[in-house]
Amino acid sequence: MNEQIATGQWKQMRGALKSWWGRFTDDDFDWVGGEKDKLIGLIQEKYGQTRDQAEQEVEKRLREYDASGTVAGVTARAQELGAQATAKVREAVDSARSYIRDKDYGDIAKEATDLVRSYPVQSLLIGIGIGFLLARSAKR
Repeated sequence: MNEQIATGQWKQMRGALKSWWGRFTDDDFDWVGGEKDKLIGLIQEKYGQTRDQAEQEVEKRLREYDASGTVAGVTARAQELGAQATAKVREAVDSARSYIRDKDYGDIAKEATDLVRSYPVQSLLIGIGIGFLLARSAKR
């Protein structure tokens, strides 16, 4: 059972642990050092619980901590997805830049006309959106 809680996580958890087990001192936390076995033993000693009770208490508290830590996990995942989206947008902009560089105006105008004829409603909505954004930026 001598599971080790990651050092970085252990340092972050100390505040929560202090609120859960107020009888623990900083020296107690240093002694435990992230080892669940030592934490369970310390709970037994300081709170007079059986080993099973202390194990259940530790597991319950670690689940609570993990549940509260999911916000951080979601935030990290959102940042990761944001970075991926930024990379995709950069790729798209680079692709558009090379497309415009490689084509002359007549080819681009013909392809744009063909697109509008193929998708008139979508083109109208895009035009309205662009017009709205331009008008909004002109007000500033």
